[in-house]
Amino acid sequence: MFLTSKSIKKLSMKPDFITLPLAAVTASMLLAGCAYSGASSESASQPLGEKRVTQEEGKVTYWVLPGPRKLDPETFGTPDNPKMLLEPKIRAAKASKGPDTVPELLKQVPIMVAAPEQGRKVMPNGDYVFAQPTPFSNKARIIQGNFAATFTDRVKTDPPGKPGQTPDTAEFSAEFSDPQGNQYRVVLDHVVKPPFPGYETEGGVMLDSVHHGATGTGSPLMPKVDTIAALWGVGDLYINGELVDDHRVMHLMTSEVVRNKDYELVHTKDLPLAPEERHISGQEHHTHLMMPPIKGTKKGPVFSPVPTAFELPNGKKQPFLHIMFEQDQVEVL
Repeated sequence: MFLTSKSIKKLSMKPDFITLPLAAVTASMLLAGCAYSGASSESASQPLGEKRVTQEEGKVTYWVLPGPRKLDPETFGTPDNPKMLLEPKIRAAKASKGPDTVPELLKQVPIMVAAPEQGRKVMPNGDYVFAQPTPFSNKARIIQGNFAATFTDRVKTDPPGKPGQTPDTAEFSAEFSDPQGNQYRVVLDHVVKPPFPGYETEGGVMLDSVHHGATGTGSPLMPKVDTIAALWGVGDLYINGELVDDHRVMHLMTSEVVRNKDYELVHTKDLPLAPEERHISGQEHHTHLMMPPIKGTKKGPVFSPVPTAFELPNGKKQPFLHIMFEQDQVEVL
């Protein structure tokens, strides 16, 4: 389902899904987060800010399918002058004091920080695209879902130490289905500071800021977004009532609306969308849950496909979760 930066294969498109051979199930996915076990016991007496975001059952929710992503020149350059490449990120990861697992992980899941040149393609219509299947496609299916999250921000910069050592805290749980009717529950265990080159997550909980795009924090395949609240962490995944995995990396963010009326993921230059351009006219924000094929271990984050129950037309299981809650509500605490 995902390709390494060294093994770019030709992809075949079906009407609703990208299909890939089994040998290609290695990486080209995203998230914006990774982790160690063990949250910090530090705490501040008074948080800098705290918000609660919720969406009740019955509101519009989407399951995002894998697909290609058009590259915007501002972030990725042009075919003759490409930007946001992987090699500098690998060098930075090797030079850092972060976990030893990170450089290899970025080779397997490069779109967390870059778009490798080997995966880029100029389409017949002239579009410059990252042709590997990503979680940032324009393909999605309506599902059922609800969630509740509380974000507590205590520091404005990532403190030193291991990824789990931060005074920022959050609570989050979500329930949703997949397009084939399987039932999921995701529960955050603790917040982390992803140890990726260039990331600055403000301690793992970010309020009233910007990230993604060319900011260096979060996957560049997302546009640069005004962010109401965001968290990076690890937690548990339940499917059909059973715990299927723990220490799964996850990223949750409530942002300005970045999908238009046709549910296309727009680019930085297109933002902010006018009310009539948004997928739900007048809805000012929506919430994204991303669970990439990454798991936290004691040694650091490692590549690990999410064990979903959702089967793609090629017979393989979708190895990531990207859930969009389109009618959320925000409360300042």
